[in-house]
Amino acid sequence: MRRPNIIEGTCVTIAAIAGLDLYFYFIHELLVSLALFSVAFLILTLAALAAVLLWWASEQLASRSGPASRWMIAASRRAMAAYARL
Repeated sequence: MRRPNIIEGTCVTIAAIAGLDLYFYFIHELLVSLALFSVAFLILTLAALAAVLLWWASEQLASRSGPASRWMIAASRRAMAAYARL
């Protein structure tokens, strides 16, 4: 008994989906929707990851810099807190 080939199984699955896609229109719409939502969620995930990494990098930079920049960060946080109370 031979070991199953993953690439062969994947190709057969993709060919079956493509065959059904050509035959049934609603399967075509479902696959297009899946692709669009996958891309949209990927973009949102990458944007969130970029925001978190930028925040982390700014905190690291502020913690390693001198007291003047720490004072500026504290002042900007106070200004944001005062603006949030309005």
